[in-house]
Amino acid sequence: MDASALVPLALERDQWFLSVRRNLRALRESGTPELVTSNWTYYEALALCRRSGMHTVSKLRRIVEAEVTAVRVDGVAEAEALRRFLGWHDKTASVVDHANLLVALELGCAAILTFDEDFVPIANGTGLRVLR
Repeated sequence: MDASALVPLALERDQWFLSVRRNLRALRESGTPELVTSNWTYYEALALCRRSGMHTVSKLRRIVEAEVTAVRVDGVAEAEALRRFLGWHDKTASVVDHANLLVALELGCAAILTFDEDFVPIANGTGLRVLR
């Protein structure tokens, strides 16, 4: 899960709230998905939630602790994410986006749930579906 999909879990007025609910419902209807994110992406989502207050931060923390596994970005993934970021001059994806993608690939995830259009070009050719 990308930060753009994590934030609406805790913030109902987020523009992607209904889309996240729809996607999660569809995933759950087809089985029991394992929801994962990188720790960097989780921290980014917490920072975004902070704009709405600590109650939103606390709500996201409870949801992630119960439903989402936050996987640490190790040194190898960090170096590769930075290399990719610095080498993709025509793309706008962040270092965090690259790290999240690398974690998803390492774990063998089938898809990334994101509403960040920057994710589409970096996921292209990886075999990961981009759910929106």
